[in-house]
Amino acid sequence: MGQLYRIVIAFCVAFQLAACAGPSAIESQSKQRDTRLARMYFLREKAVIGALGGTTPAAEIKVDGKTVGSVTNGSYIFVDRSPGPYKLSVQTGISLAFETEVQVEAGRAYYFNIGVPTSGAPGRDLLNQIYAGGSGQRMRAQSPLTTGFSGAVFFSLDPSAGAAEIERLKAP
Repeated sequence: MGQLYRIVIAFCVAFQLAACAGPSAIESQSKQRDTRLARMYFLREKAVIGALGGTTPAAEIKVDGKTVGSVTNGSYIFVDRSPGPYKLSVQTGISLAFETEVQVEAGRAYYFNIGVPTSGAPGRDLLNQIYAGGSGQRMRAQSPLTTGFSGAVFFSLDPSAGAAEIERLKAP
């Protein structure tokens, strides 16, 4: 029994360390912008938890079912895609993935903030947003089931707010 307990503890510690890994992107983050493509930014605000030196679990991001990278608090990645519809997905830890659809146009930038799901209770939602981030317009899930069981959701930011947040994240 004692050995099983140690194995379970070791697994939990390894899982927690993996979940708190920093940002990673599959695609180059230094390429020049191509006006024939749409640029999609995926970001996670620093929020209070980041300002205090803590981290949130890494959020894995997929576009059309393919992993494009992951972000944690105070970080971002971007991908360039041709105009058209895309299925976006974000997942943290062992929770269900939050999935939504978006239509993008050439030459435009889109900003998707990753935050905690809202519950409808204004006080709790405000505290969660302050603590872990999640500003913007919450995007509609493809399935209502995933909304309740997802550890992270997408919030759409307007272009000026999104660009300003990216600049804040770039600052040392």
